[in-house]
Amino acid sequence: MSIKRFTALCLSVLICFAAAGCGKKEPDPANLQTPQYSIQDPAMFELPPDEEIHTSDMGVKVIETVTARVTMPDSMTPAAAAPITPETVWANDTVVSWNAFTMPEMAAFDNGSIGVLSIPKIGLTVRVYESDDAMEDMARGAAHFKSTSSWDGNIGLSSHNRTPDGQAAYFRDLHTLSIGDTLIYRTALGEREYRVTASKTISDEDWSWLSRTADNRLTLITCVDNNLSRRLVVQGVQV
Repeated sequence: MSIKRFTALCLSVLICFAAAGCGKKEPDPANLQTPQYSIQDPAMFELPPDEEIHTSDMGVKVIETVTARVTMPDSMTPAAAAPITPETVWANDTVVSWNAFTMPEMAAFDNGSIGVLSIPKIGLTVRVYESDDAMEDMARGAAHFKSTSSWDGNIGLSSHNRTPDGQAAYFRDLHTLSIGDTLIYRTALGEREYRVTASKTISDEDWSWLSRTADNRLTLITCVDNNLSRRLVVQGVQV
C-alpha cells in the first residue's frame, strides 16, 4: 500500500470517529434546563411528570428524574366564596324562570300586610308583614324574607316559636307538621295551596332553602328550642 493511500485511509477513520461523537465535549447547559410549561386554563391545570428529557452530546435522548418547578400566579388562585345570606342566595342561584319573582307591593293588602298564612293541621291563621325590622314583624305575625318572592316562585316566611319572654308564639307547632300536610297562602293576587315536601332542622347559616325555584314553593323557618345554632325549615310545593 502506498503512503498516499495509507494516509487517506487514516484520515477517513478519524473523520468517522469524530462523526460518531468520540471526541469529548461538555453538554450544552441549555439542554439541561427544566422545560417551561404554559398554563392556558387554570381549571385544567395538572402538574407535569417529574421527568426531564434532553439530548446528550452523542445525540441520544436522555430521561432524568427532576422536580418540576412550576409556580401558579396569584391571579390564578381561586377567590374565596362569598358568604351566603338571605340577600345573596338568589344572586348565586343558577335556576332561572320567567315567573320566579313577584315584588311585595304587588301582593299587599290595605292593612299593611302582604299575605295571610293558614295551616289547618295546627289551627294557625296569621298575617304576613314586610318591613325593615323583621323582629317587629315576627312579633305581630310572620315576617317575609325581603330577598324572596312574595307570590310566584319561592316565598320565604319566618316567625318565632316562642316569644322573648318564653311564651308560645305563632310557629310554636310548626315542628308537628308532616310530609303531605296542607299550607294555604293568600295575597291580593290570589290564593294557593301547598303540600309539605320537607321538614327538617338545618344550620342557622344555611340559607339555601330560600333559593329561587322554577316552581311555586312556600318556605317557613323558625327557631329550635334550646339550640341557637339550629333552625327548623318546613317547605311546601304548590298543588
